[in-house]
Amino acid sequence: MNARSIDLDTLRRDLETSEQDAYVRAMAVRAGTGWGLYHCWALIGAEPPQWSEALWEYQDHAFVACRVPAAALASLCSPEAGSALALGPLAVSVPAAIGPAHKNRHPSHARHERAPLPVPAADVTIAPADRGSRNVPQTILVGEGVPSFPEPNSAWRAFSEGDFSLIGAQGPPDDLARLRFAEDGAWLGRVHVTPTQMAVAVEGSRVNGAELELFGESERSSRRLEAAGEVTFPLAHGLPAHAWLWLKRGTMWLDYRSIDPGSGWTGDLDRAGVEIEVPVEPQVRIEALIASGEGPQVVKEYLPTKQSRRTLKTVAAFANGDGGTMVFGINRDEVTVTGVNEDNPPPKLRDHLVDLVRGTVFPMPHVEARDYRIDGKLILVLEVSPGTHPPYGLSTPDTRDKPEYFVRRGASTFPAQPNDLSEAVLSRRVTEGGTSSRFAG
Repeated sequence: MNARSIDLDTLRRDLETSEQDAYVRAMAVRAGTGWGLYHCWALIGAEPPQWSEALWEYQDHAFVACRVPAAALASLCSPEAGSALALGPLAVSVPAAIGPAHKNRHPSHARHERAPLPVPAADVTIAPADRGSRNVPQTILVGEGVPSFPEPNSAWRAFSEGDFSLIGAQGPPDDLARLRFAEDGAWLGRVHVTPTQMAVAVEGSRVNGAELELFGESERSSRRLEAAGEVTFPLAHGLPAHAWLWLKRGTMWLDYRSIDPGSGWTGDLDRAGVEIEVPVEPQVRIEALIASGEGPQVVKEYLPTKQSRRTLKTVAAFANGDGGTMVFGINRDEVTVTGVNEDNPPPKLRDHLVDLVRGTVFPMPHVEARDYRIDGKLILVLEVSPGTHPPYGLSTPDTRDKPEYFVRRGASTFPAQPNDLSEAVLSRRVTEGGTSSRFAG
């Protein structure tokens, strides 16, 4: 959460010029022959979950839920008492307010909310000028056609939260008003985690220029966004521990969510739209990786040799971009497992593969080689991390003095153009400044 103070005049002007609706729940107490506002809660710019208009009226208490123009709430910012506010069928007198107001921001599906919003929101709290003179009559509440309660705190909790338990009933806040502004420019929608990737729906009308970051103990990467839609992160090792998603623009977060089921920051993942498939054995994960076809992963039937090192041009392309995976021992049909030639033990084959990268791609990117058996056949998997010092070039005996550079576009590797290399270098420089579109692992 980010907290800051807001001048009441500024808040009043913002409300007066608003063209949005406000969904209000308020409590009033008897004041002479009329009603005085005790507390007003309002959501501006979105409809609350399970919303309905209502009026519970008792002898000395009234509870009202109604929709009003947000501009009407500007009277809540007045330093003078007595402003009139129409809340549905109820007319209330507004006490004097004192500034400044205080603003706190919350992500979508905030875990401590009884009815969390699917979009981020900013809460603005307005204090009464004379808190000591505000009294709630502590009497039994009995009215015609409305529920009865032993005291007003239980009535407020039932009216505002739908909780009729009467156990530990908490009264309305002693603030004059809490205004919640829905922030629907860009937010995190549903998140689907499989053993091999994370798919994140980013929604909103002002997504262009935002950045989506996946943060975890072993995986840290981000994507610069141009429009709303689904963003996919490959998970070479499954869901990383302490996983978070951050949607941000510059130094300001737009939305965030903890994806770690064991974290104290995480609430009900299902309620927050997060679906995590049960992790599977590494072999099954590799089978799923193969079945997904080429893209951030490439399948090859044979291991490269000193004479066929150009196969590793894709390693350089992955290092210049967002990283990727090469799977060796798969037929060109991308389905049939042929296995690699086991003329040496798997550890030696892994070392040989890494040595080929070390002798071919400059500078040396971070890679990891692993071996698996599928249907009794040996396959090798080479995982390439996004490079931290691009550009990465391919150097063979014929091109030792003139490295060749490559980039990855979709499922294909292409010779890099000068602007491709400039973009790769610039993106890493931005990383060092703290606003990267990709982070080193």
